[in-house]
Amino acid sequence: MILGKIIDKFPYPKKSCPFCGHDMKLVNAIHNQKDQYIFKALYLDPNPSCKSYDEGSRLGYAKIYYSCDDAFKEFNNVSIPVRRWSREDLYAYYR
Repeated sequence: MILGKIIDKFPYPKKSCPFCGHDMKLVNAIHNQKDQYIFKALYLDPNPSCKSYDEGSRLGYAKIYYSCDDAFKEFNNVSIPVRRWSREDLYAYYR
């Protein structure tokens, strides 16, 4: 399993939810070891007022972003784990 990490001060692109226009939060990323600009990133919409938000599961709109075609080829089948509800023992996996 690849855990990934967000690189501090890395120029990740900004993303907005297509349903509510709220800025999405970058929650995890996986980078190529030789070229960090080849990456896969996961964004979540933290807006509980968005129509895509599900209160029962506490999940909203999620977007997977690939920096280029090479990133898609390398990371397409790699799931990105995200800790849910600030609990150490509960993860959601996004592919």
